[in-house]
Amino acid sequence: MANSDLHILLAEDNEVNQHLMLRILGRIGYDAVLAKTGIQVLNKMDRQDFDIILMDIQMPEMDGLTATKLIRAHYAPEKQPRIIALTAESSVEGREKYLEAGMDDVLTKPVQIDALVNILANLSVQTDDAEAANRDKNKSTSLNEFPILEETVISDFMALMGDDGKESAKHLAELFKSGTPGLIEQIENASDKKDKDELLRALHTLKGSTSQVGGRRMEQFCARLEILVKQSGVDPFATFISGIKQEFFELRVALDDFLDK
Repeated sequence: MANSDLHILLAEDNEVNQHLMLRILGRIGYDAVLAKTGIQVLNKMDRQDFDIILMDIQMPEMDGLTATKLIRAHYAPEKQPRIIALTAESSVEGREKYLEAGMDDVLTKPVQIDALVNILANLSVQTDDAEAANRDKNKSTSLNEFPILEETVISDFMALMGDDGKESAKHLAELFKSGTPGLIEQIENASDKKDKDELLRALHTLKGSTSQVGGRRMEQFCARLEILVKQSGVDPFATFISGIKQEFFELRVALDDFLDK
């Protein structure tokens, strides 16, 4: 019997293959989140925990092998999914290459239903009650587990400032809101120039200023991006800039809402 609670990410750029795989998964009782590039895989992993990734090898922007290596290097052990290669290559050498890159198994295209069922069933057996409890305990690694704004940081600052606490907090928030767009621009420029040192400096500065106003989720996002750049260089970074801008927008709204109470 299929485990409908299994969290599956399908990484596939071809629309026909997407449709086919989603239909096959649905037929055997599973839902899946879709990613069209390796970069989208990383973005979605920062938002949600997955038990298994069905990873196409040939994808634009970032291929499945590169995405797998980054996942194995970048994420904590409790967040590591099973990664299954989806490939038309059936040679022994190809299989060994995928396993050496950190993948757990290989499905050859066109994917056969019985082969997919066996892999998912084996995963369900391996995920026993003890492992599931341990994974639930450690799900704080998901970005969504962190608050956009940790209000106690601002509240403690206001209490420290005494009678001027509210005005001081508003001034602090305004400094953050006015200074952050320039920092994001520095980050974007450093990414465009492939300047790793400048990119890390700007990310570190943004992480620090975000921490000062209680932006826990954005702070964690910056920390993870620092690790990504240190381990994998600047090339995979550019597509995360939109995520930084979105985190800043959401934090700015949260600060305004809290200070307008």
